Amino acid sequence: MGESKAIQALFPGPRRSILRALFAEPERWWSLPELAGRSGLQPRSLRAHLEMLLCSGLIRQRQDNRLLWFQADPACPVYAEIASIIAKLAASSSAFETILVVEDQPATAKMTRILLESWGYRVLEAHGGPEAIDLFEQHGGKVHLLLTDVIMPGIGGPQLAGILLERNPVLRVVLMSGYSDEDLPLHRHAFLPKPFNPASLSRVIRRELDRPGGALHMNGS
Repeated sequence: MGESKAIQALFPGPRRSILRALFAEPERWWSLPELAGRSGLQPRSLRAHLEMLLCSGLIRQRQDNRLLWFQADPACPVYAEIASIIAKLAASSSAFETILVVEDQPATAKMTRILLESWGYRVLEAHGGPEAIDLFEQHGGKVHLLLTDVIMPGIGGPQLAGILLERNPVLRVVLMSGYSDEDLPLHRHAFLPKPFNPASLSRVIRRELDRPGGALHMNGS
């Protein structure tokens, strides 16, 4: 396999997300559900991309008790170069996205955080608007995406989004609620209906992080 083909494999969106995860944590073996969540892909599509990467010699797999696990292949001829590219992406804050989860129900907040962390995201957890603002300030506004409940005591999700967007105009926002999006002041932010499943969560998060341009109202179903 030529070096150029290995490097080119980084650039298509889905494979880029997969390689970022695998080469950023080269010692970690990733399961299919973890990679599906990190890339926002359906399992069938994910398997097709993994097959291409396996055939290219960029990654390897093992099987334990019928479960498949994947890892960056240290025997890959361009392993060091790809790892260097991933490290540069990380240094530019584009590889390890930080998500601020704001949910006034601690159990829901914890479940969401655990899911997102299992997919390789860095997660900040807050249980209300004031705490979220404090966390945002403590981390210098270096947050890529705000995932917040709409209805909360005090500062609601849309108001919180407005406050944080003033401080970081490129912040992505996903609002979540058990109420219909037709009954909520979403201001064209992405919307995730509750209760949500891991697949819906991963698709909306990945779609927002990868989408160029301004805010867009999208349904997570």
